[in-house]
Amino acid sequence: WWPIVTPITTITFCAALQYYNWVNYRQPFGATISILALGTGKWIAVYSSWMWWSNYPPNFVMPATLIPSALVLDVTIVLTRNWILPAVIGAWMYAALFYPSNWPIFDYTHTPLVVAGALLS
Repeated sequence: WWPIVTPITTITFCAALQYYNWVNYRQPFGATISILALGTGKWIAVYSSWMWWSNYPPNFVMPATLIPSALVLDVTIVLTRNWILPAVIGAWMYAALFYPSNWPIFDYTHTPLVVAGALLS
């Protein structure tokens, strides 16, 4: 469910901060700031909850990469100079780029291994 739920839940924070920064300050980097803050909080939670307390490797619970999606959302507000079009076009591109931007993270899990003479895929 993470390719569906994660963009829907994280775009609310991006949209709120992007709208506030654009209407009040004309600054087009609200989505990137919110994703960097959410990512920092997620990494703190991964290390404190999983690695330090339960000794579980953090590469099994790494957070999703949302920075390319947030940059595209901020670029749409820069190019359109409006806050309505990024809500329509930018939100669609934010969700559409989420899954392909996470392919490099999970690429190592798709490589075949040879364990005890058996090929594992």
